[in-house]
Amino acid sequence: MDRYFNFLYVRGGNAGVRTIRVHRILGIAALASCIALVILAAVLVGTRSGRVANNLAVRNIKSENERLTAELARFRVEVDALKNTMNLGFELQNRARLIASLDPLSSDVWQVGVGGPEPDLSRMETAYPDSVFSAIDESIEQMLRQSELQVQSYSEVLSILEKEKEVRNSTPSVRPLKGGFLSSRFGRRMDPFIGEIVQHPGLDYRARTGSPVMSTANGVVSRAGRNGGFGLMIEVDHGNGFKTRFAHLSKILVSRGQKIERGEVIGLVGNTGHSTGSHLHYEVLFRKVHRDPLQYVIPDGTCYD
Repeated sequence: MDRYFNFLYVRGGNAGVRTIRVHRILGIAALASCIALVILAAVLVGTRSGRVANNLAVRNIKSENERLTAELARFRVEVDALKNTMNLGFELQNRARLIASLDPLSSDVWQVGVGGPEPDLSRMETAYPDSVFSAIDESIEQMLRQSELQVQSYSEVLSILEKEKEVRNSTPSVRPLKGGFLSSRFGRRMDPFIGEIVQHPGLDYRARTGSPVMSTANGVVSRAGRNGGFGLMIEVDHGNGFKTRFAHLSKILVSRGQKIERGEVIGLVGNTGHSTGSHLHYEVLFRKVHRDPLQYVIPDGTCYD
């Protein structure tokens, strides 16, 4: 009896109890088969689920890769456009340097230490994505160094132009009054008081008394008051060795030490001092030497390129 398993099967009603005998070896084999089938089913279900999960992951990776590839292509286009803009800025910068009388930057200097052929990003994009990112990173670093070089260069240009602007603004270059007419030039002439030929150190402009007299350049008033034969006189120190004088005024509208600008009204035409009539006597001195003021009067309508 130990070689069999006995199973009691109770039937409904009054049918009684039925005994089922199964050989022990056969029962164990059947049980083992059931367990093996369950394990096999579990393995098959797990494998199927893993494949489905792997396929989903692969699809997600492909989708993300396509998105990144599109982003990389867009970013590469933007980098190329930025490089073209930087190159245009390089050309404009060299034009500005020429205007400022500075030597233009060479192409080698513009590369700021980057040498060799430029990488072909379009070919590297699919085969070597890491190389593409590395090349783009190098391009961005190069453009950052180029932008720093541009800032330094433009600062140098602006410094030169500011100095030139200051020199231009401080150089006599306009007529000292509007209206009137030139009655006596710079050079030798007959002195109306002593009747002898003498050196006339400036220009005389005939004009009505009270006509406004203007500064011919930026500067600082160094004298303002009565000065012997000059009568009421203003002297302006423009720096860079230039001074101007305005004599025989009827009224002075500025004071010593006052800063003035080109075109600013500083006094009024008069007939003070040794004068034979209402006029303005105008002088230009450069490093204490009298110069012909007509050389420092730019005609109206003249434009310099």
